[in-house]
Amino acid sequence: MALIRENGVEAVSLRHVAAQVETGPASLYAYFGNRETLLEHVLDAAYAEVFLVDATDDGRDWRDALAGTIVHTIETLETYPGLGAIALGSIPVLPGALRLAEHELALMEAGGVPADRAALAIDLISQFAASTAVERTVRLSRGDVGDERSRVRAAYDGADTDRFPRIARSAALLTGPDEAARRDFAIDVLLAGIDRAGVRRA
Repeated sequence: MALIRENGVEAVSLRHVAAQVETGPASLYAYFGNRETLLEHVLDAAYAEVFLVDATDDGRDWRDALAGTIVHTIETLETYPGLGAIALGSIPVLPGALRLAEHELALMEAGGVPADRAALAIDLISQFAASTAVERTVRLSRGDVGDERSRVRAAYDGADTDRFPRIARSAALLTGPDEAARRDFAIDVLLAGIDRAGVRRA
């Protein structure tokens, strides 16, 4: 996990990990059959680090507690560059992930969210947290977040007003909110949907 924090997921191999703990790759293969299995366990260890916000803390209701837990999940995944992509490509079944899902289900149950809707929400929350962490990691790796925002703003400002009048008119609104504001708005929309949406049947 320290190697991933420092170098990112892509730079970590079983051989690299083995060298850091002063053993041979064969010793690691006795516990983890391949790199993918090792990364699944790293992801689960990260999930185990997520601070779980309880609905009773400081008078929070279930929505506030769930929102806070989602934010902590995103922040934890961002601590390990590239780990969000591992989360998007796997169905977590290890204890750290189950701990997180259990907490989220408990919060939704306390809020009266039907069990079938809560079950779907768990998957959606996981995808949202992972994809948000991936986006943030990609932006930081490029090191040009400010330059990109300026480029996009200039493109929107310069959009053909006959073809794209709303884009041109809303250029400042489309590019103004920072990443935290965008994240918080998305969480608000997500929670509102969980709270009120019906479950469609095929």
